[in-house]
Amino acid sequence: MIYISLLFASAAVVTSAAADEGNWLPPGSSTEMLKGPPLEFIRPETVRNEDWLYGRLLFHSPSLLGEKAVRIGLSCNSCHPNGHANTDFFITGLSDRPGQVDVTHHFWKAGFDDGIFNPVNIPSLRGSRDTAPYGTINVLPDLHAFTRHVIEVEFAGPSPSSEKLEALVVYLNSIDNKELGNNQSFVKTSSNMSYLPLLRAPLQNRDYARLRELTDLIRSDFGRRANLPEAQVDRIKSTVAILRTLIVKADEGDYTAAFTIYEDLMANQ
Repeated sequence: MIYISLLFASAAVVTSAAADEGNWLPPGSSTEMLKGPPLEFIRPETVRNEDWLYGRLLFHSPSLLGEKAVRIGLSCNSCHPNGHANTDFFITGLSDRPGQVDVTHHFWKAGFDDGIFNPVNIPSLRGSRDTAPYGTINVLPDLHAFTRHVIEVEFAGPSPSSEKLEALVVYLNSIDNKELGNNQSFVKTSSNMSYLPLLRAPLQNRDYARLRELTDLIRSDFGRRANLPEAQVDRIKSTVAILRTLIVKADEGDYTAAFTIYEDLMANQ
């Protein structure tokens, strides 16, 4: 019931989320891009299936990283907006100029520090499928190892499941780089990309744990969207309220009603 209450309440408090996250940052810090995010280039052959969509959702979710990152609302996308490099990223005490950060500092994990102030440039992830090996301080052979290292070691996050890791790599492999001369397409940067299709399978399979995990991630994503200038806040609140009703029905074991609610929600997107 606590989870359901938080899901419902999130629509009312999302506008204060950015301020709450800012309270955990040292004075003078900023993790936002000043000019807005760059275009998101996606390889034209990419199949935007559930694995890809789940990977993209995780890429934008602070829950993937450690406690400090969660508190300041930091996700993979914060440092690598749409796969590019955030050249405005600056945390006082961890950066010596915008676009750099020290990832071997105890700020991220108590007791973990190499004793050296060594901020490194935040790299672009565009075209990363073709740029092995990966890393600057620690060089790793493939994207699976690199992604796990970033989550677990650099940002002190929980060990990702094989499913999460694979989905992240699927998304990372899809990020194109026009500078490499590829014939790229792109996903227009928008607050309207829907992750709701991810809920269909767990509803059909009556997989409550999976449904709850995805609903929580999607609810959090709506919270972040509500702070965007172009956000349709009333619509976001309505969708979150519908998700609340859906999860209540699933919690009661009434998956027929939950799936009907889902179908109606999808029809009105």
